[in-house]
Amino acid sequence: MIVLLTGDDQHAIQEQLNQYKAEIDAQWLTLCYHRFPADHLDRAISVARTCSLTGGKKLVIVENCHLKQWGDTELETLQQLVQVPEFTILVFVATTIDKRLKIYKHIVKYAKLFEFPLIPPWRSDLIEKAIATQAKKIKLVLSKGAVEYLAEAIGNDMTHAATELRKLYIYGKGRQLELAEVKELVPCQTQNSLQLASAIRQGESNQVLHLLDDLLSRSEPLMVIIATLLTQFRTWLWVKSAIVSGVKKDSELAQLCNISNPNRIYYLRQEVANTSINALAKAVTMMLDLELSIKRGAEAKNLLPTILSLSSKFQLTPTM
Repeated sequence: MIVLLTGDDQHAIQEQLNQYKAEIDAQWLTLCYHRFPADHLDRAISVARTCSLTGGKKLVIVENCHLKQWGDTELETLQQLVQVPEFTILVFVATTIDKRLKIYKHIVKYAKLFEFPLIPPWRSDLIEKAIATQAKKIKLVLSKGAVEYLAEAIGNDMTHAATELRKLYIYGKGRQLELAEVKELVPCQTQNSLQLASAIRQGESNQVLHLLDDLLSRSEPLMVIIATLLTQFRTWLWVKSAIVSGVKKDSELAQLCNISNPNRIYYLRQEVANTSINALAKAVTMMLDLELSIKRGAEAKNLLPTILSLSSKFQLTPTM
């Protein structure tokens, strides 16, 4: 069997690899379990082609192969995929791949493709579901409030979620954990630029101060903060403008606003429903000016007055 695992959800990919590894007889792991970096493709294929000495399954993993690093020589090596025995599990692992590449098209002639994208950070419902599923797998019992808090505190980092859930499992010893206990054990670490953008849009100055202070205390790069805010406010402005101009269908909104996931439109509609288009336009202008000043060497202390001024506009400007 040949498979290609791709995506930025590293936890999900590792779980899939663990499932393949579990198919190998534990006493023969030394002989039947192999990992290779992408630049050792020829060695990996050579090992994959040979039958297992034990007569059982063999797992060969080729890591970090985004495929672009491979050329004609590697394509020639991959012609041997047809010779991989049935009982060998050959796995190519890639964070991202370009499906237009000749090498990709060749590999998927023989391989099953499994994609593991991260859950979008704004899909709290899916994050809660994923955390609840992980908890159930390890027999950790959490109250509904605890699951909701963990989704907010951890975000879409499922690797981090797995670590925290294992910690809670050890602490809980089989009993249900409630929200208060979980809050004590798992600090909220998702104060991020997206939350800052939401706080600004809602004119919540105190929350803006708290989030900005947290981001800066964690040495979040200024340009990353500004770039995220600019992207978010620009998206809100595009969506609001399209809605005001009469666009009704989600598919049309997604296309006009260059939003790849149409399901996000439902949430964006709610976010801009009570937001002034003039305030959004002003926010984008201010963010562009701020971005320019940061590029010219402005310091973090210049960020706060602008952000607070921006937040105040969403308190004062009526919706239209």
